[in-house]
Amino acid sequence: MKTAIVVVLLISMLQGSTAGAADGFDCRVSPKFSSRDSLAQAVGESLRQAKQKVILALYGFNNNDLAEELVKLAKKGVVVRVKIDTAKGAEKKTGALIGLLKSGGVEVQAVAPGGRNHNKFAVIDGTRVLTGSYNWTAKAESNWENLLVIDCAELAKSYESEWEKVH
Repeated sequence: MKTAIVVVLLISMLQGSTAGAADGFDCRVSPKFSSRDSLAQAVGESLRQAKQKVILALYGFNNNDLAEELVKLAKKGVVVRVKIDTAKGAEKKTGALIGLLKSGGVEVQAVAPGGRNHNKFAVIDGTRVLTGSYNWTAKAESNWENLLVIDCAELAKSYESEWEKVH
C-alpha cells in the first residue's frame, strides 16, 4: 500500500512538472560557483555587454570594480538603476560606493527601511538575469557563493516586474 501511494505521488509530481514545462520559458542558463569561477568576473563580463539598461536589486554592494563597471555604462548612456537595502547602504563602505555611483550617473535608491531588501539580482537589457546567493561585495569573493546567468527575455520581464515592486 505504501509503495502504491509513493508511486501515485511521484506520478502526480511528474505530471505537474510536465504541465509547467509546457508553459515554460526558452532560456539558456549558465551556473557559476565560487569553487571554480570568479563570480565578480562573470558579473563584470555580463555588465560590459549591456547596451540600453541595467537594473539591480541588491542587499550588499561594496565591490568597487563592479561599481566602476556600472559608472562606465552610465557614462556611455546606458540607464543604470540600483535598489539597495537601506541598512546596508548606511554602512561606511557601501555609502562611499553609493556616492561614487551617484556622481557617475547611476540612479541609486535605498529601499526596505522597515525590513530587508535581501534580493540579489540584475536584469540587463531586458533579456539577461543575474541571480543567486552572490552579494556584490568584496567579502563575497572568499565565500561559498553561486550565480546564475540566465539569457531569457520572458524571465527577465518577471524580474523587472518584481524590481518595480521593491520599495
